[in-house]
Amino acid sequence: MLRVINRQIALGMYSLDGRLLQAWRSLFIQASNFYPDIDIPKVVVNSIEDLVILDNNTCISHICGLPLLDRFSKCLIPLCAPQFNIPGVSGPHYFSYYVVRHDSDMKSVVDAKGRIFAANSLCSNSGLNVLRHEIKAALNVCVEDFVSKIHYTGSHHLSIQSIIEGVSEFAAIDAATYEYLCVMNPIYRTQLRIIGQSYQSAAPPLVTHKNSPFCDPQLLTNALNSALNSLDQVTRNTLNIRQFHKVKLDDYTSQILD
Repeated sequence: MLRVINRQIALGMYSLDGRLLQAWRSLFIQASNFYPDIDIPKVVVNSIEDLVILDNNTCISHICGLPLLDRFSKCLIPLCAPQFNIPGVSGPHYFSYYVVRHDSDMKSVVDAKGRIFAANSLCSNSGLNVLRHEIKAALNVCVEDFVSKIHYTGSHHLSIQSIIEGVSEFAAIDAATYEYLCVMNPIYRTQLRIIGQSYQSAAPPLVTHKNSPFCDPQLLTNALNSALNSLDQVTRNTLNIRQFHKVKLDDYTSQILD
């Protein structure tokens, strides 16, 4: 019996709940309908696990730019990245909000010296690396010497919960994720306060295998933009994406701290 190979797309980066995952699925299904020659897989999995991303049957994955450079540059290449519909964002870029509890005495990141910082992951650009860059540039110290403790939570959502519960005192939250989470949990807009935002860097890219690229980057970009423009308004609002842009590996090199 012939073994059926189940090709898939891994979209765990921003699939924070079932509603968002379905919106991403709808986007790729529509892209497949518009560009049947690309033969985009119909199976979408909600994962950012290394084993899934590196699986030969995973044609496209959505990952953070920092691990793309740090760990995957020899085996993965970027195709395109979203431009989120967030004020101040230009092109395929994003930034992080520095967030505290509403009753915190902190007014800016400078006030965070000696505080407990919640980070979603050691290898996250938006959750840790942006603060690392800013503290280095402003004070010429490493973030570990600036804060009293880094509390690793596992996700931006858990970092927010850590702040609300008083376990941590501030965090850097990907602005796109923050907006998604505030839609899911409107009370966050009153429980939390933004005290600043990071510099902009290249947004998390959709990537493919370097040794066997799934498709041409511009072709996928065109397909996703055509699909995005044809989606119903509710799904477009859910995704909160203005458009997709073709990106290359060099766009992410600024995320590496010298």
